[in-house]
Amino acid sequence: MNKEFIPYQQALVLKELGFNEPCFATYQYPSNNLVRVDADSEGVKNSNFVNFIAAPLYQQVFRWFRDEYGFRGFIGFRPNVKQFDFHIYDMYLSGKEYVKQRTMEEFNKDPKFGTYEEAELACLIKLIEITKN
Repeated sequence: MNKEFIPYQQALVLKELGFNEPCFATYQYPSNNLVRVDADSEGVKNSNFVNFIAAPLYQQVFRWFRDEYGFRGFIGFRPNVKQFDFHIYDMYLSGKEYVKQRTMEEFNKDPKFGTYEEAELACLIKLIEITKN
């Protein structure tokens, strides 16, 4: 079940970026131990505690990037090389829905990963990088 939560280092950066959604787990700060919250609770936000960092699920973080910044991360499988990759789309440009068109050559240059989870983490790291800049 722990693999459903984003890693500690990314949770720290997301807190800096303003992520403050209710989560079912936290990381104990600074030891990075994952602590689960009772499933019947309403969750924990970053603003609730000083010694804990919210540990969001991957799906929560990807939804947050969509809602806050209009970024959509997409994990794909490349059957020709039997590996995974990711793409990030900025769905809003000048107030209109937009998907940048890319050539196959550009797609083929994207990094490839052996597992879906590796591609998902790389996509999250790239979303954080884009948002920070």
